[in-house]
Amino acid sequence: MTHHQKFEHPNHAGHTCKLCSSSHDPNHKASVGGVCHGCVYKILIVVLIVMIAISYVAWFGVL
Repeated sequence: MTHHQKFEHPNHAGHTCKLCSSSHDPNHKASVGGVCHGCVYKILIVVLIVMIAISYVAWFGVL
C-alpha cells in the first residue's frame, strides 16, 4: 500500500470517539457526530450547569 492510498482509504473497522478516543462498538446505536454516548451526556451536563450559572448571574444582575 502506498503512502497516498493509506491516507485516502483509512481502515474503518474501529470507530473511536472524537473527544475521549475510546473505541465503541459499531453494532450498537450510532454515535452522535462521532462522539460516544458517554461524552454526549457529559457535554449535556456541562451545558446545563453553564445555563444555570448564567441564569443566576442574569437574575442577580436584574436585582
